Amino acid sequence: MLKISIFTAVIVLIVGLYDIAYAYNRRYRNHNRGVTPFMILGIIFTISGLILIIMHWAK
Repeated sequence: MLKISIFTAVIVLIVGLYDIAYAYNRRYRNHNRGVTPFMILGIIFTISGLILIIMHWAK
């Protein structure tokens, strides 16, 4: 089984939540082009962080 560090999982989760917050705050500005990629990356990182935390606890 793959050994997962809890610090790595938490950092990935924080990066995902930061990307979602950045995309959410950016959508109210005039330039609307950059919202979707940040939202997609935020969702991917958040789901990955949750999976890593679950894998860390399910050893």
